[in-house]
Amino acid sequence: MEEEQKHSFQPPRFEKDPTGSDRQAWVDEQCQESEGWMENQSAYKNFSANLNIFDAIIDSNKQRSVLVTNSLKYNIRKFVEAISDVKEIGSYRSDAPQFAEYAQVVNKVAKGVYLEGQFPRQIRKVLQYASVMGRGYIWQKCKAGDYGYGERQIIFEPLGLLDVLPIQIPSTNDVQDAYAVTVFEYMPIAEAHARFPLNQSDLQPVNQMSYRSRVSARRVDTAERFRYGGQKRNWGNLNCELRYTYIRDMRINTPSGDKTGMKIPMGSPGTSWFYEVPFVGDDIFGGVRDGQPFKRKAQPEDCRVYPFLRLIISTRGMSKPLYDGPAFDWHGKIPTVQYDVDDWAWEAMGRSLVQDVGSIQTTKRMLERRMDQVIKATLNPPMGYDDTSTGGPKIENFDLFEEDVRAGMGGEPDKIFKSVLPESVQVRGEHFKFWELLDTAERKQLGIDDLGNLANLKLNLSGENIDKALEAIGPIAKGIATGMEASNAKLAYMLKFMIPQWYDTRRIIEYVGAGKVAPQIFDFDPNSMVPSHMPDEHKAGIVPTAPSAYDKIDRARRFAQNLRLVSVPSTLLELTQQAERMTWMSLKFKGAPLSWHSLLKKCGIEDIGDIDGANEYERWKNETIQELKFKAEMAMAMQQMGLGGDDGGKGQGKGGGRPSSGKKPMKQQMKGAKGGEARVVNRES
Repeated sequence: MEEEQKHSFQPPRFEKDPTGSDRQAWVDEQCQESEGWMENQSAYKNFSANLNIFDAIIDSNKQRSVLVTNSLKYNIRKFVEAISDVKEIGSYRSDAPQFAEYAQVVNKVAKGVYLEGQFPRQIRKVLQYASVMGRGYIWQKCKAGDYGYGERQIIFEPLGLLDVLPIQIPSTNDVQDAYAVTVFEYMPIAEAHARFPLNQSDLQPVNQMSYRSRVSARRVDTAERFRYGGQKRNWGNLNCELRYTYIRDMRINTPSGDKTGMKIPMGSPGTSWFYEVPFVGDDIFGGVRDGQPFKRKAQPEDCRVYPFLRLIISTRGMSKPLYDGPAFDWHGKIPTVQYDVDDWAWEAMGRSLVQDVGSIQTTKRMLERRMDQVIKATLNPPMGYDDTSTGGPKIENFDLFEEDVRAGMGGEPDKIFKSVLPESVQVRGEHFKFWELLDTAERKQLGIDDLGNLANLKLNLSGENIDKALEAIGPIAKGIATGMEASNAKLAYMLKFMIPQWYDTRRIIEYVGAGKVAPQIFDFDPNSMVPSHMPDEHKAGIVPTAPSAYDKIDRARRFAQNLRLVSVPSTLLELTQQAERMTWMSLKFKGAPLSWHSLLKKCGIEDIGDIDGANEYERWKNETIQELKFKAEMAMAMQQMGLGGDDGGKGQGKGGGRPSSGKKPMKQQMKGAKGGEARVVNRES
């Protein structure tokens, strides 16, 4: 009992909970614990107020003016558009020569995934969530279309503050470092039935579930209002709430008591995430030595039951999970990546930009409406008149602002009929100055000027002003760009594992073309781009004919780990890269010992091959030697073909002359037009 209480934070083992009720209850408990933590964060506390300010919701019954300019929405949109201009996810290279061609293929596929998954559009939505709610997430995953029966595609799903619940998050405040994370997805009931055909009778729509916590109720309400177009009652009837709980389960397969231990099969046989877990002390494959595989005793780190995370898929109201087993992706990371645009050390969930400019925006709107009321009053002021001097109809029956108004009065009209609006009630210059002061404060708080410079600098960069231009970006833009680079790097790290796992050779050819696929990909398994063997299994460069001693997951992970992430472009990084490119180009044209290969890769041309050398000087020297060899070989080949040689004879013309070089193509020219018959001749260089 004491042992159970000590480890109560861990989910129950699947073999000790055959009905699944304890595991379902554990997920419910973790969600409640995380929601309690979320309620204490400032981003959540101000959630509704921030949305109302952003949407410019006012009580029209208490306002005589309905004017709402909502400059806040314009400023935040400008903010988001400036920082979301990301050109690609990342690029890779490998220091191991045997993986160089693979790296080029993965780079091309990554660019295709970036375009096909509409990454620029999705990252913009995430940054909109982060700007208004305090935090946004990208859920990078492989999803089959047509309700699970179509082609697989790596997608980037944007999520908001309420859609991700971390538990046991450390001081880094990074959800990828948390012990467990639950991701919520709202799925049409028809799609849920198609993806979980064995649980159709257990799946319940949203309107049949009980939401006791305020966070849960707000999550459902926010999803219905802002993500599904306000369908109201129909939305609850037609959608299910699914929960994906990723757990850093550290269970080890250890023999206990008189048991000698058994291997544990994990996942469904035939799937890419199936594997077997050895027990501690088991004889397992240890590698290849002198061309021969050898065995070793399994250590605890070899016997993790969930080396790629544990995944429990559930829905509220059911008695057992829909799925409990290993997570599907080989990268072993929690797949939700957070984006914060205003992060502080003491703000665990980021901070909304609206939160700090809300009072400024509210005051601006109040001032605008008051000015609107005053202007309307001066155009149609309240009027008073001497009712004892007016005979006939009462003057209030006349609309003085209608055309062709005529009113007969006894006496002088200006003494009988006057405005009762005080002269002090008018819009003056200081009111406009105060509005401009508020607008400037809002822009400074949002960093709009910094980001505006960032957007404008792209069009005005040159080698002379690059350093000065980068200084004008400002610290706010630099800080945001740095945070985005870190988040994009996490996506790029996971992507290099997902491409060989989820994309077969046919899909690879669709992205890069048949002629660009590395020959090593067409090995023993033409349907997969995972290398057939590891480098230590090759003898003198000859691919062995026997199957690999390494399993497919191990080969794929080692392959991906050999791909080094070399760039994660963002708006700011693109500028710094341009500065670096200009520096390299300037030095190269001035004769500095820099290789063309390195320069072209700095310019984003990866399909250029590699040059041997431990440093740039050695690469330049080896490249120069290759160029000289190539020129010598070309000169010899041209001599053998009789091109470009000098036979020592006289040149063309009566007195001889310089023989034609043959270096330029012949041109046609007219001759004999003045004295003789016009004709066309071929002129040589």
